[in-house]
Amino acid sequence: MDAPSDDIDLFDDAVIRDPWPHYGRLRALGPVVWLPRHGNYALTRYDTVRAALRDHGTFCSGQGVAADRFGCTHLQGNTVASDPPRHSKLRGAMSPPLQRRELIEIRPRIESIANELIGRLVSRKRFDAVTDLAQVLPLRIVTEMVGLPEFGRENMLKWAGAAFDVLGVQNARGQAALPAIAEMRGFIGQGVTRETLKPGSWTARVLDLADCGKLDSDLAPFALRDYINPSLDTTISAIGHLIAQLGACPDQWQTLREEPLLIPNAVHEAVRLGTPIRSFSRHTTRDIEIDGVAVPAGSRVMMLFASANRDARTFENPDAFDVCRQSRPHLGFGAGIHMCIGMHLAIIEIEAILDAMVRHVERIEVRDTKIKLNNTICGFEHIDTSFR
Repeated sequence: MDAPSDDIDLFDDAVIRDPWPHYGRLRALGPVVWLPRHGNYALTRYDTVRAALRDHGTFCSGQGVAADRFGCTHLQGNTVASDPPRHSKLRGAMSPPLQRRELIEIRPRIESIANELIGRLVSRKRFDAVTDLAQVLPLRIVTEMVGLPEFGRENMLKWAGAAFDVLGVQNARGQAALPAIAEMRGFIGQGVTRETLKPGSWTARVLDLADCGKLDSDLAPFALRDYINPSLDTTISAIGHLIAQLGACPDQWQTLREEPLLIPNAVHEAVRLGTPIRSFSRHTTRDIEIDGVAVPAGSRVMMLFASANRDARTFENPDAFDVCRQSRPHLGFGAGIHMCIGMHLAIIEIEAILDAMVRHVERIEVRDTKIKLNNTICGFEHIDTSFR
């Protein structure tokens, strides 16, 4: 059976600003839909996406995870866009300092920064919850731990945004991002040395592993890129969605203030609803049938995480923000071997912000929001906010 077809451009500005009705239409068409504009199949429903993510043998990442051939090729070979054994080597090199037990040591510092930040924002009449809140804590912590020299620290956000644009399609945004990608690669090739990196940092550790033969030297630049690119935008996006939802749902904020033990739920609910990474693609290694639809070997298949996370077949009243929801099986952090490597750090950072808010903020007012136009990241450019 052929897949149902939809002529949507998922990277059109209007779709990026309000993708949810479009995802609903795609889910109604079926679990797999052909998108002729992108030359991709799209997996739209929760069970289908989750099963594909857990079957990396059939849905491989090593041929790239963008939505077009250029993006797949240009950013091929990093942790996200690789298969075992390469993926296992990269992830094994990068993951130890990001494990929950290792992050316990820096949690008090994260909580201290969050308390200071929220206290300062309460004293202001209004602020931008993106630049004045969502970006502040991740930038302080991640840039410190990654340990790049000044030029790298100053450009991490720009480089990450560019990488996520290229991981979509090469529309005007994707093409405009290429100089920033080239700049980042030039910096890693020339500006990252033992002398320029912070001693004991995550990036210095990568060089140590390469020096002692525990990481292939040709993989080290890819590990360095992966500490730069995905470590900020996703967390910043999730914090933005959290503030926007709490501002729009004062009853949920009141519930959270009365029951702070629900803070972990609220974090996961914000990630589920916002789904910072809307989609990545995979390539099929064999002919496969999905719900009666034949998908040939060599097909590029988009994993629509954002659509799957609002599938009413899995989540009751899926468009509602509910801090009491047990939404941990969401796909906002992915699934399978490519589960987000920085997930634990992101959760700790967002929990610290919420914990400080519960103790210092009685009321959240959100007056205006503006969606950031990026080909992959679902986030905000601006959130006009007040804490009372």
